[in-house]
Amino acid sequence: MSKHRSIAFKIFVLTSLVLVAFALLLYVTLYFILPSFYLQNKSADLDKGITRLLETFPQEDWTEAVKRLDEFSLRYNASLSVQDSSGKWVYPAFPIWPSFPRVEFETATEKDGFDSTIIISTPELTEAPKMISRTNLPLPGYESSGYTLSVLASLQPIDEATRMLLRLLPHMALMILVIAVLGALVYTRLIARPLIGISQVAKRLAQLDFSERSRHDSRDEIGDISRSLNELSMNLQHAMQELTEANAQLKDDIQRKEEEEALRREFMAMISHELKTPITAVSGQLEAMLHNVGPYRDRDKYLAQSHHILKEMEKLVYEILDISRLENHHFQPSMAAVNVSALIREAAEQIQYVCELNGIRLEADLAEGLWVTGDTRLLSKAVSNVMSNAVYYTRSGEQIRIVLHADAGHVRLSVLNTGAYIEPSEIPKLFKPFYRIERSRSRTTGGSGLGLYIVNTILNIHQSEYSLSNTGEGVLFSVRWKNDN
Repeated sequence: MSKHRSIAFKIFVLTSLVLVAFALLLYVTLYFILPSFYLQNKSADLDKGITRLLETFPQEDWTEAVKRLDEFSLRYNASLSVQDSSGKWVYPAFPIWPSFPRVEFETATEKDGFDSTIIISTPELTEAPKMISRTNLPLPGYESSGYTLSVLASLQPIDEATRMLLRLLPHMALMILVIAVLGALVYTRLIARPLIGISQVAKRLAQLDFSERSRHDSRDEIGDISRSLNELSMNLQHAMQELTEANAQLKDDIQRKEEEEALRREFMAMISHELKTPITAVSGQLEAMLHNVGPYRDRDKYLAQSHHILKEMEKLVYEILDISRLENHHFQPSMAAVNVSALIREAAEQIQYVCELNGIRLEADLAEGLWVTGDTRLLSKAVSNVMSNAVYYTRSGEQIRIVLHADAGHVRLSVLNTGAYIEPSEIPKLFKPFYRIERSRSRTTGGSGLGLYIVNTILNIHQSEYSLSNTGEGVLFSVRWKNDN
């Protein structure tokens, strides 16, 4: 902002002009009005004094009368004279009026019963002092002698004062200018400085910088503006923080929605792929059997194969339905106390026959009486999937060790299948739907690829800690629940 457009400069110039104009107005008023004002008041005071003098004038005691006349002369700075009927001077003892040059009266009026005249010039003097004259005033008690009183008061002091004011004008002008400038500087500092500070805070606020606060805290309107600006800054800062957090949350929600949509599309593509192959196989076999093509004349054999394929598809469909139900936002698990010792023992018994059939040794070390909070059916499903997965990837001659024990207020389950190994980069992918390490996706070498994904979903619902890792003996899956005992 230009210096000449700043509020400080404007206040300084305006205040200086106002102070100079006020001082000059006061000076001009004194110069032109003071003489007239002085004349009116001087004349009124003199008339009142003369009236009181005449009302209380000593009668038949000329000594006291002379004393009163002297006091009046000193008090009102006026010259008094008393003449008898023949015009002879009675007072003062040494007359001073004859020494004045002859005067000419410009105005003459009668006021309060006596003549009133203002003398403004004399023929002999180019500059004679202005005077107030009261003449032919009868003295009470001396009417028989024909005594009359005349009063002459000079206006010379006020004339001298006006001349001194005119001579003093250059000095007064300099003093007025200095005082105006200093006063304007002080006024500008008191008014403009807090406004400039508030303006700087407002500029930072416009740039969404809430670090600056107005320090002006007076008890006037400027202080109110300062406090209101600080309150606005805090409110805007709070609103911006909330808006930033809301935007961040919205971005996270959008990203999560996009990820969920991408997963949904990928999931649907995988489902289509998983269902397409067995449907095509069953359809082909049924068509061949209907037309008695080659070996498909043996319908019993291929009907059994088609039935097996359909059972696998049925299992896959149920798994997909389970996933759909678990991922529904309105799904609520039936949480209750679960005897996890009995649940693990039942799951181990279910894989016992398959292990014996494939030459796999099964060892179970299960602590009794361990309870956790959860959905019995979901936990049973998760544990069953983990153990079935271990059976799928354990070679003949190896073993599966299942350990369940209490661990510092928690219940820990460990399932180890020896002789197995998973590439570390593959481990996080195993919990994704339809992901299998074996690329051929043959049902003879593994399941549908949904087992560990279902396990992941169920354990997340129960807020359980779990991990899948390689050990020196094989692959270890472990999960930990909070112990309810």
